[in-house]
Amino acid sequence: MLRITVDIDATASSALRTVDDVVSGRLTSGGRPVGHGHIPDTLDEGHPLDALVLMPEPALPGATVPALPLAVLHLASSQPLPVARVLLCVAEDPRVGGSADTDDPAHRPAALDAWAAVLTRLQPRTPYEVTDCGTRSEAEHLLADAHRAYERLTGCLD
Repeated sequence: MLRITVDIDATASSALRTVDDVVSGRLTSGGRPVGHGHIPDTLDEGHPLDALVLMPEPALPGATVPALPLAVLHLASSQPLPVARVLLCVAEDPRVGGSADTDDPAHRPAALDAWAAVLTRLQPRTPYEVTDCGTRSEAEHLLADAHRAYERLTGCLD
């Protein structure tokens, strides 16, 4: 499984308790914190690739969190969006849950609404709607493309 790091900008509470809840679409109260950040050494439409990370405890801005990519959230809004997709990840920590190796998170409306609510809390100027959730394979492909784009721009190609 691909492992990455995410540089955290902000953390918010969520209605999701574990990765099992992300997969099943169950919403519960008192959920896990979710960090919003960027993946170093990537470029997606001219900006570092955005990521949301389900974590066992909040992380301070500036923290680097090891994570495992799960899916890609495709976004829409009535306003122009700073990004059109966000990589959905889980912190590489056994306290988050044991379903990080699930091949394809469920595309249940409850889970998508929960992620949209977290994004809106983290970036309140833009009301987000999650229109679709891509697979882990799509997430890994997006990461590879974003790394290649960064390498082309910086001249760091092998």
